[in-house]
Amino acid sequence: MFFSMTGYGSGQATSKKMEVLCEIKSVNNRFIDISFKGYSLPNDLEEYIKNQIKKKFLRGSFEVKIFDNFQSDHSYELNEESIRNLKKTLKFSKDFKHINLKLSDLKDIPGLLAVKTSKKDIAVLGKKALNIAIKKLVESRAREGQQIEKIILAKTLFLKNAHHKLFKSAPSLLRHREKAIRNKFIQKKIDISKDDIANEVSNLAIKHDIAEELERINFHIESLNKLFKLKNAHGKKMDFILQEMFREVNTLSVKIEKSDLKDLALTMKLKVEELREQALNLE
Repeated sequence: MFFSMTGYGSGQATSKKMEVLCEIKSVNNRFIDISFKGYSLPNDLEEYIKNQIKKKFLRGSFEVKIFDNFQSDHSYELNEESIRNLKKTLKFSKDFKHINLKLSDLKDIPGLLAVKTSKKDIAVLGKKALNIAIKKLVESRAREGQQIEKIILAKTLFLKNAHHKLFKSAPSLLRHREKAIRNKFIQKKIDISKDDIANEVSNLAIKHDIAEELERINFHIESLNKLFKLKNAHGKKMDFILQEMFREVNTLSVKIEKSDLKDLALTMKLKVEELREQALNLE
C-alpha cells in the first residue's frame, strides 16, 4: 500500500463552552519535521502532538495549528499606592497645574494598571481534535498514494515488458555487430581471415554483453514488486532500488548499438527517472 507525504487533515472537539480545532498539513521531507502555527501551546501538549505524529508516520514535514473559539476573560487591577505616589509627585511639581487623572493618563505608565487574561485549558479537547485530524491526514495521504501507485505500477509494467523484449533480442545484437564488422572490413577492402573476424566479434561480444545488466534489472524489478506488496511501501527503499536500476539501465543504453533497441533502453532510462520522482513523494 502506498502513502503520499502530501496531505491535509482537520479535526474538532467541543464542550459546553468551547470548541477546539486542529489542522495538519504535510509535505515531502526526508525525515520527520514538525512545526506549530498560531498561539503558543503548553509544552506537554506539544510533546503529545509530536509523539502522536511520530507514531503514525515514517517521514514528512508537518505543520500543526490548534486554535479555539473561547473568548478570554479580562480583569483589571489598579496599583493604588503607585497612583497616590504619582499624585503626590505631580502636586509638588511646577509643571502641572492640576492633578486630575484619567485612565488614558494611567494606561501607558508601567505598574499603574495591570491587565490579567484568563485562558481555558485546551489540552483535553486539543488532544481529541488532534487525533481526529491525524486520522483524516492518514486517509488523505492514502488517497494521494493510490494515485501515485497507479503511475508507478504502469511505469514498472513498461520496464518489465521492455526488459523481456531486450532479453529476447540479445542474441540478435551479436549477429548485428558481426554483420557490421564484416561490412566495415569489406568497405575498407581489408583482407582478414575468418579467425580474425571471429576474434574481433568475440572481443566485442564481451565488451557489449548485456546479460549481466539484464539480470540485475530483472532483480530490481522483482524487488520493486515485492515492495509493493508490503503493508507500508517504504519510499526510501524504493528510491534506493531505483538508483541501482538507473545505473544498470544507463550502462545498458551505452552498450546497445542497434537503433530500435537503443531507443527502448533510453526510454527505460527515462521511465526509471520518472519513477524516482514519484518515489520522492512516497512515505
